[in-house]
Amino acid sequence: MGTILSILTITAAAVIIVVDPTSMLVFYALGVIVASHIGALVLRAGPGWFMAATLLGWASIMISTPLALTVSQLNRLRRVVRRERDGWEEAEATLEFFEPLVNFATPLLIAATVFFAVMVGLALARATQGGHRYMLDAANGLARACVRVGVVATVLYIPMILIILYDVAQRKYLGWAPDFTSTEWYRVFSSTKLQEMQWHLHAVLFLMALGYGYVKDAHVRIELVRETLRSRTRAWIELLGAVLFMVPYCYVVIKYGNENALRAFHIGEGSDALTGLDYRFIIKGFLPVGFVFVALAGLSAALKSVVYLFGPASMRAEAGDYAGEAPVATSAEA
Repeated sequence: MGTILSILTITAAAVIIVVDPTSMLVFYALGVIVASHIGALVLRAGPGWFMAATLLGWASIMISTPLALTVSQLNRLRRVVRRERDGWEEAEATLEFFEPLVNFATPLLIAATVFFAVMVGLALARATQGGHRYMLDAANGLARACVRVGVVATVLYIPMILIILYDVAQRKYLGWAPDFTSTEWYRVFSSTKLQEMQWHLHAVLFLMALGYGYVKDAHVRIELVRETLRSRTRAWIELLGAVLFMVPYCYVVIKYGNENALRAFHIGEGSDALTGLDYRFIIKGFLPVGFVFVALAGLSAALKSVVYLFGPASMRAEAGDYAGEAPVATSAEA
């Protein structure tokens, strides 16, 4: 039941990001996040789900709620209304909705951050096998989620290869039968659409495998420097890099990537080419989704680094993925 409540928190976070920020659904979703998170804590949800729900719940509140509206954005809406430019009626309605909230934005955002930090602290304190074991289990759970998503994404190689092969064959055939371009088949499967579908699939595959690559330590590192460092120094670099740079960068990409995808959806953006693919919001939407898993992978690395640096010696080998130590085999793997 605790795991189900954590999943409910993640679902409510997704609702906050996607729906119109002036909708009351945002506030209902906020209530669901708070209530389900408390329930997940009480019922001791799985560590991986709980940590994912904490990160995504906090991020959704910071990114897309009316509480995150800035004074500069309010002033921009006021200028639109005052000059009665295009969309002024919508801007006026949005302004009336947001203006009473702006004075409470910063305190409430701080309160949300404190709430999630307290929830994590209580989860660690209530862990039956100890806080370090809980963190390590959470890190392993987040890593497994990133790996599974990356493995599933590899299936996209099959349609991508088939499309490339068909596109090459179709181009050769056009050299023999130029009239083929006037057929209905070619209008549906034009070379432009095929090429765009190729990079769409490639982009989705790449974005969905980013978290997998980090978890598996398959990304580029400056090995000439890293290999000369002590294990604890590597763990410190991984921890500080994840907390101070990686996760905040993911937050920025998710925030603006989400806005970009929603804007593409609302204006019905399509390809710049006349015969290209429509629904550009789909491929743009995968950018923030992909970086969600990068953030989860970064959180996994940070938790493992904390356990390695401050946890008991018996867990050091299991937590030493990013310190350069080989993990010990579990009983299931032995």
